[in-house]
Amino acid sequence: MKAGMRKPSIKRSVKARTTGRIKRSIKRSVNPLYGKKGMGFIKNPEKALKNAVYHRTTFGVSDVAMAASKATGSGKRSNPSKAVPSVLSIITILIGIALLLASPIGIVFILLGIVILIVINKL
Repeated sequence: MKAGMRKPSIKRSVKARTTGRIKRSIKRSVNPLYGKKGMGFIKNPEKALKNAVYHRTTFGVSDVAMAASKATGSGKRSNPSKAVPSVLSIITILIGIALLLASPIGIVFILLGIVILIVINKL
């Protein structure tokens, strides 16, 4: 199972954003259970479990961007000192993942980045 950053795909990103609202509304009118939470687990439990693990162990470019914008307050007046440590923790985690491939010292960087994120979110 993959862990770390997902490889970005512009083609898939555009496809996901352009799937029509009409198409989904038609499916909902035909199947009242379409789009309800937990239906994937009922329909195909093995696939649902694999997807749940995959989405918890990986992150994408949009996740990193959202974390950075959340730290900066995205236009709101916020404490600018919170943004730098948040970005620092993300960079620390990425360095840890890169070093994990080369040596076991990467685990220290990953844990350090996670601790920084947790501490900042509690402030």
